[in-house]
Amino acid sequence: MSDRTTRQELILSLIRERALRNQSELIGAMAESGISMTQSTLSRELKALGIAKGPDGRGGYSYTAGSLGDGPLSPLSPLVAFVRTIERANNLIVVKTPPGNAQGVAHGLDEVAWPQVMGTIAGDDTILIICSSNKEGAEIEKRLRSITRR
Repeated sequence: MSDRTTRQELILSLIRERALRNQSELIGAMAESGISMTQSTLSRELKALGIAKGPDGRGGYSYTAGSLGDGPLSPLSPLVAFVRTIERANNLIVVKTPPGNAQGVAHGLDEVAWPQVMGTIAGDDTILIICSSNKEGAEIEKRLRSITRR
């Protein structure tokens, strides 16, 4: 296993296990695990892994594994960082975000091009996701909740 792979696996593991709020905390956690790195190397690894900061539920922000396996710089990274609530009514799903973030999240959803999603409409803080059927709406709702842990 390469050094980079080892670093990336440890970064993902630490982010899933702890609420790390900044790069200093993450570098410290890496050092505790026996791997030292510079801030610039950490920044490159975070970018490659598609890791972003998102609300931690306590009024602050912490790192989240934004792509959850969808590859580097996943279009779903904004979804993890900014989704506040998800509600479904049959084939329609309403997603709430902080003001000013709905269009970025909707764009990410459009980019992944899930076949069950016919389209999205975004305002300032609300997204309407239109699915092709009630069954597919339920499937997309489940997927969104799994990705966002909401």
